[in-house]
Amino acid sequence: MNETKVEEIPVPPQALIAQALRRVDYGDAYRIRWPQELELDIIAFVRILFTSAPSWVTKLTLLRNRIVKLFGIKVPDNAAANTPVDFSFEPGSSASFFRVYERRTNELLLGEDNRHLDFRLSFFIEEQDGVHYAVVATVVQFHGWAGRAYFLPVRPFHRLMVPAMLRSAVRNF
Repeated sequence: MNETKVEEIPVPPQALIAQALRRVDYGDAYRIRWPQELELDIIAFVRILFTSAPSWVTKLTLLRNRIVKLFGIKVPDNAAANTPVDFSFEPGSSASFFRVYERRTNELLLGEDNRHLDFRLSFFIEEQDGVHYAVVATVVQFHGWAGRAYFLPVRPFHRLMVPAMLRSAVRNF
């Protein structure tokens, strides 16, 4: 497998995210081969993932923040909050506009509950046939029409941004 090839996979059933919400209205997961030079440290990988995002991903995120703030949706106070460099990632703490729900040696579960939808993100180290992979999984539970309406334009960008961030993280490691 090419080291920068991203595969779409089912949400890993053994991951915390698989049971993170009562109901899942949307879910996806992507994986990429773990960089051999990087220690199997999920926090180090999350930091690389967020600090090496392609510039177009950062610009789209900032644009999204400006737009959704007009509708009363929670956004980070400043652009620096979009890159969790100095966060502890301890359960109960906040990283950017994500709350840390659980932390295991091989997984970090983040997310937020909002009026329009609840979402969880999992950053997970998966091992298969002696090969390690970095997995990013997302699950979303909508709250009525507002959640569905919000996620409708977000979904295609999400499906482009997550794989791009994974490729960028591995290339920039």
